Amino acid sequence: MRHIIAWCLLVVIIFSVSANAEDLELQEITFRETPQELYLELKSSTKFPLVFSNKSQFDLIAKNLDLSPDDLIQKLILLTRLNLESNVNSDTKNDDALTLINQLKIVASTQLDRAVIIMLDGRLNARKTQDYNYAITQYNDALNKISSDLSLQATLCRFSIHEHLSGLYQMVLQPSANLTHLNRYREIAYQLRNDYFIALAELELGRYYNRRNEPAKSLQYYTEAFRVGNRINYPGIKAHAQLNLARTYRDLEQWDEALKHAHDATTSFQTFDQGSYTAEALTVIAMIYAAQKEWNKAIDYYLNALQVNERLDNEIGQGLNNHNIAEAYLNLNNGPAALSAIMRANSIFTAKNITHYLVYNEALYTEILIKQAMWPEAIEHAKKSLALATEKNLTDQKLEALKYLSIAYRKVGDLNAAIEVVDEIIELSNIINTVEQDNSDNSGLTEQKLKFDLSLLQTKVNEQKTALNDNQLITILLLCCAILIVIVLLVTISRSQKIIRAQREYKQQYLLEPISQLNGFRACIQRLQNDTSSEISTFALLKIEALTHSDTQMGLTESAKIIQAFINELSQLLTADIYVIKPGQFACCFNHTINPQDLLSTIEDYVAKTRLFNPVIPSFNREKRLSRIYIGHIHMPLLANPDVSVSAELHFETAQYAIAAAMTQAQNTYVSIKTLNFAPATIFSKPLYLNLTQALKRGIIKADSNQIITEESWPS
Repeated sequence: MRHIIAWCLLVVIIFSVSANAEDLELQEITFRETPQELYLELKSSTKFPLVFSNKSQFDLIAKNLDLSPDDLIQKLILLTRLNLESNVNSDTKNDDALTLINQLKIVASTQLDRAVIIMLDGRLNARKTQDYNYAITQYNDALNKISSDLSLQATLCRFSIHEHLSGLYQMVLQPSANLTHLNRYREIAYQLRNDYFIALAELELGRYYNRRNEPAKSLQYYTEAFRVGNRINYPGIKAHAQLNLARTYRDLEQWDEALKHAHDATTSFQTFDQGSYTAEALTVIAMIYAAQKEWNKAIDYYLNALQVNERLDNEIGQGLNNHNIAEAYLNLNNGPAALSAIMRANSIFTAKNITHYLVYNEALYTEILIKQAMWPEAIEHAKKSLALATEKNLTDQKLEALKYLSIAYRKVGDLNAAIEVVDEIIELSNIINTVEQDNSDNSGLTEQKLKFDLSLLQTKVNEQKTALNDNQLITILLLCCAILIVIVLLVTISRSQKIIRAQREYKQQYLLEPISQLNGFRACIQRLQNDTSSEISTFALLKIEALTHSDTQMGLTESAKIIQAFINELSQLLTADIYVIKPGQFACCFNHTINPQDLLSTIEDYVAKTRLFNPVIPSFNREKRLSRIYIGHIHMPLLANPDVSVSAELHFETAQYAIAAAMTQAQNTYVSIKTLNFAPATIFSKPLYLNLTQALKRGIIKADSNQIITEESWPS
């Protein structure tokens, strides 16, 4: 029977974990498929905007929303991510994202949440200022923080980080880093065994090879994405695959296939109301017509894409559309229209400081100016293009800019400058030819070396075939031994982990007070022992008589709730760490000096305004409300000499001595003990009460109180 129950529990746990995993993956898919609907739902369910300035206020908001604080944090993180998506429509997206990031910094407690906030901060900065290098630093920092977290939530976070990092490295023209993160992105997709994520990863790799002008590889990845997309119920994936297949077929000059896929993708994106992707698909159609020299048709589709980007307020998209329109008008010999479009593109890229687009835009700008015979302006923009190409080490762009410069200098009659530029062109051309020749020579040498290595390998394979048969038995035996060792190691590790977990749980329980399950006497002593740098300035013991018998008057459960609320509120009020010693008695550690009279007054005011019982729950002796308050107060350290150490237990017992004297009074009383500078260390030794009493009589230590403490109040 016990075995059956255990198996049932195991099945329930497995299904629970599986359901949670499916929920997280479905949420990530919903984020990508229907971001606008998810955005509106989250704004409604979280009542955004929220107003809070600390964790307590946030917890209260979560309670009012009938959510756990962690669930509310995850909803706010998702809402922040949506505010940073281009296909989410909101007039206050960036401001809302900044507000959410600042609020999440207040309440985030886990390493994973803090990593996500760092990632979001980098993404917001990149969207607002186009500072992609800063964003890359932030993303890598976030990735490092969760590198050892194997949870599904952390895995999905790494999935998004690698996706974004690949895009960022593409923006800063670092293809190797771009490919590295794309491969990690794909590995995680297959690790999750989720067809949707696999299709996304295949799409991204296809885009990479498309940009690298490797259409064969690109077509391979896009075809796989299209195949996987056809077997899942997410038409958006299929639409993206069609869009990218259109790009690839365009590069392969298969115009009919390219146009078919591009038009299908456009129709799908319009159906889903995904404006940014609709603009991309229209741009692809325009580029297909441009590749066939059908410039008027290309301009029509570029203008349609421009309208979509203007509606979305996508300035970078507008810049790219204007660049392409300028190129089309240039090929139609419509110089004024080309000049107007290229100026709009240039102003956008310059304002955004997007140099990786600006280098190509300046080159086209120069070409248009040359066609318009605007030689001084052509020289100015050719120099800008040359400087950017030199900065980014783009040899072809540098050569193009130099050619434009030579033409412009000759037209303005500056032959010396033109000759210098021509010399640079010749030098750069020689370097390019030398590199190409070296590559050719290296290829020949590499081929010969590979053939030689292959012959050596074939010889070694023949020699090893004989030895392999003799070694098979030894290999099998070693493999069996290795398996046994691994099994033993796994069992040992499993048992060790159980023991470590049990020890960790015991250590945690050891520090807690049994009834309230809050930090208790041992935690207090541990804090006093660890106070090596004199962080604690004041230590006090409190006795609240109204809570002395709360465990029996209200029961353990209700008493624990009352005491927990009491400690949470009082610790914030006093700015102190509070520990439960026993029902009604608490220890307070202050990192600042506090006057005992001020401490007593604060507690009196708090107790007077606070209910120390739940009016809904029955309680014995509710009418008999004892409210006397006693405080034993000492200043830390007890001895001024830093070379003399007094144990944590003796500090605690000294405070007990003071509170015992206070409890002899019939009114709210504090007793504060202070050691005079000339006091010897021997007074703080066992038996402590005897030594303290004698020290009081001799005047070595001083006792202060708000009541008259007579000699009878001290122990005899």
